[in-house]
Amino acid sequence: TRILRGDRIAIVGPNGAGKTTLVKLLLGEIPADAGEVTLGTNLEVAYIDQARADLKPDMLLKDVLAPQGGDQILVRGSPKQVAAYAKEFLFTDAQVRQPVRSLSGGERNRLLLARALASPANLLVLDEPTNDLDMDTLDLLEDLLADFEGTLILVSHDRDFVDRLASSTIGLNGRGQVV
Repeated sequence: TRILRGDRIAIVGPNGAGKTTLVKLLLGEIPADAGEVTLGTNLEVAYIDQARADLKPDMLLKDVLAPQGGDQILVRGSPKQVAAYAKEFLFTDAQVRQPVRSLSGGERNRLLLARALASPANLLVLDEPTNDLDMDTLDLLEDLLADFEGTLILVSHDRDFVDRLASSTIGLNGRGQVV
């Protein structure tokens, strides 16, 4: 199977079927037992795993978005004020100066999405991105991903979300069969 530039692929299946393992294999994080994975040239990956392990509890929200410091962030090559960009992801001015530990699970998810969508990535991989999201954030996420110009790989149990965003689906049944 080939995943081409601009594809929007959903990976679905029951818990334990190997969805996250497949993503890690596709990204080259784990080796294949057989066959090979060939990654395209000039690939810039933004990957948000379902554990959301990439956030440090003591970091301020503004520092997650602008790790080099300052009050501006480059969003797909254009400078934006950190607070204004955070507002696009439904954060208040007060939250921008709060530590990550004060954010709910949905807010942490939103923060990771904001950071990933600001990056120059041309491959966006989201593992269970709808976990912990309220309806407003889910609508925002759908809009942002619909506008994403690169390749998108989604792992999700949310059938409506998949139907709205994916152009094709890889289904794992948990017994070694892939459709």
